[in-house]
Amino acid sequence: MRLRSALLAITSALALALPSATAAHAQDELGLNYKYTNTSTGAAESASLPEQPPLNECVLIQQVAEIAPGEQYADAFAPQNTSTRANAQIFETDDCTGTPKVVLKPGSDQAPDDVTFRSVKFVLPG
Repeated sequence: MRLRSALLAITSALALALPSATAAHAQDELGLNYKYTNTSTGAAESASLPEQPPLNECVLIQQVAEIAPGEQYADAFAPQNTSTRANAQIFETDDCTGTPKVVLKPGSDQAPDDVTFRSVKFVLPG
């Protein structure tokens, strides 16, 4: 009976510890949450970069890439930098040229809907 109790205690402890380790690991990854307008429905939808974006490289937002700048629904909006390490430079252009529209610090709150963009570059604070 003691063995069963000990195994139950160990299993319970592991079950409690594993989600915490996973959450801590996720916080170390770079990321960006944002919204875009679905061209079929006209409804705002939430999205995020599908994988850890590279540092110092321009990332064009996939959901707006096929829409010409200036057309209806051509921009993503309301970005939130979920990174714990890098600043997210938000650009109105497809190729991250010019001055960033806004720079979101790591772990920032979600920007308002009027912060629109087409590309992002993650850079370490320096």
